[in-house]
Amino acid sequence: MKKRYLIVMTLCSSLWLNAQNFIHPGMLHTQADLNRTKAKVEVGEEPWASAYRKLLTSPHVSLDWKAAPVEKIVRGGRTIWEPDPDNYQLAYRDAATAYQCALVWHISGDKAYADKSVQILNAWAKTCKKVSGDTNACLAYGLYGYQFANAAELMRDYPGWDATDFGRFKEWMLKVWYHGVIGFLQGRNGTQDDHYWSNWGLCNVLCAMSIGILCDDVFIYNQATEYYKYMEDHRYGESLHHLVWKLHPDERGPFGYFGQMQESNRDQGHAEMALALAADLCGTGRNQGDDFYALMDDRIVCGFEYVNAYNSGVDDLPNSPYTNCDGTFMRMGDWARGTNRPAQARIVNYYENVRGIDVPYSRKMLEMNENGIDAGGGFGGGNSGGYDHLGFSTLMCTLDPLEDKTKVPTVLNGKITYEGREIDRPDVNCIPKGATVTLTALLPDGETDTGKWAWDDDPACTSSTRDIVLDTSRTFRVHYTNEKGVSNTQLFALHVEGEGWTGNFTPYYKMNGTTGTDTLIYVKKYDDLTFGMEYIDTPVREWKWEKSTNGQNWNALGHNENLMTLPSVSSNAYYRVTMTNQAGARLQQTFRVEVSEIDPFIAYGDDKNYSGTTLAVPRHTAVSLYASPNSLLAQSANSTRIYKWILDKDTIQADTLTFHLNDLGGKVADLNDTLCVGVLDTCMEYTLMFHRVSQTGSKAETVLHFNLPVYESNTLEPQAKDSFYIKDPQTGRYLRNTDATFTALDETDDRSFLWRIRPMPLYGDRYMFVSQTDNNKHLSDEGTLTTKNDYSKHSFNLFRKYSDEDLYAIGLSSSAGSGFLETDADNLALSVTTRSVFSEFPFAIIRKVQPDGPDGIKDRRNETEYTVNPIVSYSCHGQELYLKSKEAGILRIYSLSGVLLQTETCEMGDNHIRLLFRNKGICIGLYATSTGKRQSIKITRNSVI
Repeated sequence: MKKRYLIVMTLCSSLWLNAQNFIHPGMLHTQADLNRTKAKVEVGEEPWASAYRKLLTSPHVSLDWKAAPVEKIVRGGRTIWEPDPDNYQLAYRDAATAYQCALVWHISGDKAYADKSVQILNAWAKTCKKVSGDTNACLAYGLYGYQFANAAELMRDYPGWDATDFGRFKEWMLKVWYHGVIGFLQGRNGTQDDHYWSNWGLCNVLCAMSIGILCDDVFIYNQATEYYKYMEDHRYGESLHHLVWKLHPDERGPFGYFGQMQESNRDQGHAEMALALAADLCGTGRNQGDDFYALMDDRIVCGFEYVNAYNSGVDDLPNSPYTNCDGTFMRMGDWARGTNRPAQARIVNYYENVRGIDVPYSRKMLEMNENGIDAGGGFGGGNSGGYDHLGFSTLMCTLDPLEDKTKVPTVLNGKITYEGREIDRPDVNCIPKGATVTLTALLPDGETDTGKWAWDDDPACTSSTRDIVLDTSRTFRVHYTNEKGVSNTQLFALHVEGEGWTGNFTPYYKMNGTTGTDTLIYVKKYDDLTFGMEYIDTPVREWKWEKSTNGQNWNALGHNENLMTLPSVSSNAYYRVTMTNQAGARLQQTFRVEVSEIDPFIAYGDDKNYSGTTLAVPRHTAVSLYASPNSLLAQSANSTRIYKWILDKDTIQADTLTFHLNDLGGKVADLNDTLCVGVLDTCMEYTLMFHRVSQTGSKAETVLHFNLPVYESNTLEPQAKDSFYIKDPQTGRYLRNTDATFTALDETDDRSFLWRIRPMPLYGDRYMFVSQTDNNKHLSDEGTLTTKNDYSKHSFNLFRKYSDEDLYAIGLSSSAGSGFLETDADNLALSVTTRSVFSEFPFAIIRKVQPDGPDGIKDRRNETEYTVNPIVSYSCHGQELYLKSKEAGILRIYSLSGVLLQTETCEMGDNHIRLLFRNKGICIGLYATSTGKRQSIKITRNSVI
């Protein structure tokens, strides 16, 4: 199967006038595809005419369809990562509708369908701000991101789509979707390379690739395709060398091989899903002139035919055990055998009608569809699996038969050379701006060069090799016509260092418990300050910090993080932070740090004055705020002091102070201005603007932000059966009850993170924190676990922030010497501070969701699965639950420890449910109908996603 490529060294040198970028439309379909389909349908030619009629029967081809955008797409909800329920079905249904209506517009010319597609796309771009959930959110990023992008690609040239709205949509794809997909591909949620099955990576590559095309971003396109084309040093499921992980010599396979795919020994539902995603990935690349099918000597078709052979009924296939970090899968996974995903026509028509290579098993799978016509979203059931692919490959990918199978295109490849570097690939990122780059198209070894080369951007160049001066990121395409008169295309995608999308950042500072977004920061002398950028939009290559005393001459500080902490600030200075992302593009922000000329104070309750701008105060307490000048000029009787107090942008008090005369006629400066806030019932924030004007005319300004969080004391009312998590919201870690350290939550060992909060009414209505793993252990006044029964010291006050966030400060008892528990980020443990007041609420105390019913889930785990007259029957295979119900109802699935894992609304009859959680072993399902009937079932799962 090894091909060698011939380098043809006829050289052109050229510059170009107009940069060529990506082909549009150029994802799943090109304009040629749309024109061909329209022409075939208009004359009633089959199978196009029947395939189009099938499209028109879709529930999504409806001018009455109402878009249902949400601010937050949730897949993997009702979990500790995302408390809200799943709603991702709204995204995939609207994406399918936008796509299918776009196809109808292109084929029929009816603008009403174009308007409907644009209406849906605009609604989502205006409304949706994020994708959330547990790890399953990564599937939502990949699957629905590429689907929205494809719908938009089909509509981008529609005159009725306002340019501003289209621009907003592209920004939405970058802002909401890109960072999620590339974050998964680069980070894998901290797991090993081969933990995730290939579908996860394939859909995320397809999404990132589609975003690159939609937004004409060469860097993102190259960054995405690298995961499929290269990555030989990794075991990523989506990388071609591992996607088709083993070649079995077999004369029934194309080129004499079958290719065992990474998901084949898992189950056939997922194996066919991987096949369809890979086919769409290859089709998208080829539509740009980047023939993914032909990579690694057409390795992917060996995989396509292997999966389709088994699913079309072939039993005697070669097979080897597949091992990943989660275990060994000894044999072919036979669950869901016969699954057929809507991409077979794309495979068959490329190989049989373009390349002249028979793919009998893929053709058989295609013909297993009704009349050989597949469909898409809305035809495969209402569950998410029916919407994993946009589909309609028969309609959009069918070509006229190839009459002469010797008239096939020559497989091309490419390499580039610049600054002494030779790179054996045609797609390279971060090339220096202005570099002279040599592009070389490669023929297979032994191919006779016809000399018929044509470059899109330079018709005068008829060579396979050319030099260009690369001044901006762009694509190049060369077309080669072989001896049979058949043309093929090779894409070169070149990115210039420093070009690309950066997104936006938010300035950030924190001091004395107060946070803000100002870049002019006033700091009380000798206080600590943390400041910098909050940024998530693109992966970061480097952070660079510099300092200046005048804002002009800068010195590097050697700090490579987004935030910097200045201890004990004593002088004014400028600080500049520069973010460089992986494309070399930069964002920069300058901060000016000024030592404040006034000292802030807060007074409440016992008339004590507390220094600072942030203080937690009891609810229903009267509070006063004031500031006192601290510099000689600010304290001078010859200076004017102007105080302006602001609440919600409205000035609520303003005073100008100068001096008064004492009994001897001398000037005495009037220094302080006090704002009497009154009784606080809720958290409040105030701003003080102070201006000082001296007798000589010199001026200074200080702006202080007062933050007054309000709390209630010891109001938690835990029940005996309740369990709680203690979480550090800053890090997302949970306090483990076996060693009182903070760590990531382990779902398989949920009990080790649960605490019983025991009320202690005889000890000042305080609370004890008792380990659920060992009831003899509880938290001590030192923040460690103990078995000593010193209740007066080991009971705590709980100060709950008066908000809907369940945030708490945990206070020591007076017997323990007063003070508060805090999080020790360095040691991932608890620490103790002896302060008498506090300003932050460093803990989230989360009540574990209990199952319905008086006795909880544990009493149900031994129940019989079927009642005398069972409501439901079911079977579970890996991630897929098949449930047949006599009545419509709601299925709630719990872990054995009682955590609600998933809720599904079921119809009467057959229901296909994808399990969204990763717990192995037994889970309990509780099925309830509207008529009051109930049944519990045991769900056994031996593998995870």
